[in-house]
Amino acid sequence: MDPIEEQRNEFRPQNGEAPFDLGEVFYSRTDDRGVIQSGNYVFQRVAHYEWDELLGAPHKTVRHPEMPKGVFRVFWEELKAGKVTAAYVDNRAKDGLNYWVFAIVAPCKGGYLSARVKPTSKLFEPVKALYEEMLAAEGRGTSVDDSAQMMLDALQGMGYANYDAFVVDAVGEELLSECHTLGIEPIGSVTGARELVGLADSIITATERLSTEFTYLGGIPRNLQIKAARVERTDGPLSVLARNYEGMSVDMSEWFEAHVVGENTSFSSIRRTIERAMLVGSVATILARCDCQLLSERRELGGVEISPEREMLGGLQADYKAKSREAYALVATEAGRIVNSCRDMKRMLLGLDTLRVAFKIEDSRSGEANAGIGDIIAQLAAAQDRANTERNTILEDSRRMAELAAEMQEKERAHLPDILLYGPRMLPAVEATPSLKKSAA
Repeated sequence: MDPIEEQRNEFRPQNGEAPFDLGEVFYSRTDDRGVIQSGNYVFQRVAHYEWDELLGAPHKTVRHPEMPKGVFRVFWEELKAGKVTAAYVDNRAKDGLNYWVFAIVAPCKGGYLSARVKPTSKLFEPVKALYEEMLAAEGRGTSVDDSAQMMLDALQGMGYANYDAFVVDAVGEELLSECHTLGIEPIGSVTGARELVGLADSIITATERLSTEFTYLGGIPRNLQIKAARVERTDGPLSVLARNYEGMSVDMSEWFEAHVVGENTSFSSIRRTIERAMLVGSVATILARCDCQLLSERRELGGVEISPEREMLGGLQADYKAKSREAYALVATEAGRIVNSCRDMKRMLLGLDTLRVAFKIEDSRSGEANAGIGDIIAQLAAAQDRANTERNTILEDSRRMAELAAEMQEKERAHLPDILLYGPRMLPAVEATPSLKKSAA
């Protein structure tokens, strides 16, 4: 049957949503101005246009008029910066039916490649509600720039530092939700990456608490010196120990600033690296699905040759998989550095503890039980215990992170479930035509 005739014979409701199955993936490619250069059958079928109406037309042809313009302002700024990005988009088919997609767009030679899946995650409804608010604001005269800022502010209120952070989370949420809804095992590369994000957040939290303890420890020695001056002569043993403790705590704080909380440290960069690995790995997964769906469809695509499209998809997929593996290798390396930093911290904390014990011994020799020094020493002991607890958390989390990141490099090579590669409409997978087999070789 001719593809267009098949498209016409497919049942479509009179109103509501255009038929679009979970597990299917749209594919289209545009030039750098957003003019459609190619696409797959799912794109044409759901949009309900013929190929001569799609090819050469601006992609906004299928955009629903009730999409807020502020969304696309942010979207295009991300693309023009050379980033992979994503957005929830409401589209309208030629016959007036609407269809929501979660669109992932990546730069490619001569323009952009867009892959869209059916959104089902917990983020979808809050985003739709946000779009309604933005559209209402634009209707009242809010500028596109202000509408875009309204979206960014709302996302920040949802816990996202910027749009990039939202994209990373949304991509993972949609892929996992799709697997859950289809009743198949979650994609290992996504679940592993999200565990790494959790470990990174745990390390960051423990680091912040550790910083608080070091600040506290740095302020106690001054009180010790004041107390010591009341019970002994100048430069007595208690005073000397108090100054030594203060010097060591200052050294430790400076080391902590340079190696832990500084902008260029492993601690500060590792979460960004994990997010980058997760995003490019997920894009590679989506591109693999686009490639397989193109291969399985075996249809003419309005005169567009399939082989060059598959070649481009394959090249991009390989590139993103390589970037993902490189990022996970960097995560493993950085996690190893954090482990070494924890060992350095242990030595420093042991040094402080040795001084604290010496201080306690000298205090007992002084016989001045009411000087309050014992209470301060007890405060030191409690603070050091808390610092050790946080250090141990960082150590264990970073060890697990190094181990998991190494595993993730291998998972990037894993085979995807057929239902995700082909979609329910394409199963069982069809045998490719000889020409397509040749292009895949």
